[in-house]
Amino acid sequence: MTTQDMPDIEADNDAANRRGFKRRSVLWPATISVASYDFSCQVWNLSLGGARVRVDIPLRVGAEVSLSVMSRASIPAVIAWTEDEALGLAFQADSDEIRSLFEDRLHILGIDG
Repeated sequence: MTTQDMPDIEADNDAANRRGFKRRSVLWPATISVASYDFSCQVWNLSLGGARVRVDIPLRVGAEVSLSVMSRASIPAVIAWTEDEALGLAFQADSDEIRSLFEDRLHILGIDG
């Protein structure tokens, strides 16, 4: 194996270190809103700082959106990355606001912190 074939472990560690919150896998129906348009999506994972969602429309990095999960208040977010039909959302709400939105689920999700 040459150095070109080796995985970039340092880059993987950097990505893990950038995450400020625990992330938990979920499979929840949700709605993502862009301007005045609403689209169905699925939340694949969730943290107090963001979410990975699956949506069938192409959206660009940097777009401002809001995410509504399980009839809870909308969470303002920015698209941090895209990959095929997946989007990474960075929540624009304070982690305490996210914590209170999912207060009844925190003990199940284990994302409190």
